[in-house]
Amino acid sequence: MAKEAAKGAKGKNVSVSQESKVPARAFDQYFDQLLENFFSRRWPRRMAWPLEGWPDLEQMGAKLPEAKAPSVDVVDRESEVLVRAELPGIKKDDIELSVSNNTITIKGSTREETESDKDQYHRREIVSSFVSRTVPLGCEVDGDRAQARLNDGLLEVTIPKTQGAQRKRIEIRS
Repeated sequence: MAKEAAKGAKGKNVSVSQESKVPARAFDQYFDQLLENFFSRRWPRRMAWPLEGWPDLEQMGAKLPEAKAPSVDVVDRESEVLVRAELPGIKKDDIELSVSNNTITIKGSTREETESDKDQYHRREIVSSFVSRTVPLGCEVDGDRAQARLNDGLLEVTIPKTQGAQRKRIEIRS
């Protein structure tokens, strides 16, 4: 072991070992690396991990379905909340809306199948997508009186505020 001599408060030589700190530092680095390897960026997506004995679907060109979050605007008006969401290509019947605990949840899906036969060639393709987003509204709303309309891929949901949550103007006196 390598030791260094240092002078103490009263001028006595005190030996200090530098090597005694190395194993603790090495253990910390090893443990940090172990956690980084275990909890990688792909950790929540267990289906993306290759399973032993099964082919890797991504290498075969398959795309695993992922829920995407649509762009959403929330406009707080005096007596209502307006929520706008971009849902291009999704039909009205494929959209699910729910309001609870002063949040709105928007879910939508698409599925398209194409098939073609030419001579000895047969092709069939299925494309599907799924979007989902839950947004807090910031005030108490009456979900029973909510109204929604879909126009050219833009969903607009108008939700009235409860009586206590409506904005009130306050006059400023001088």
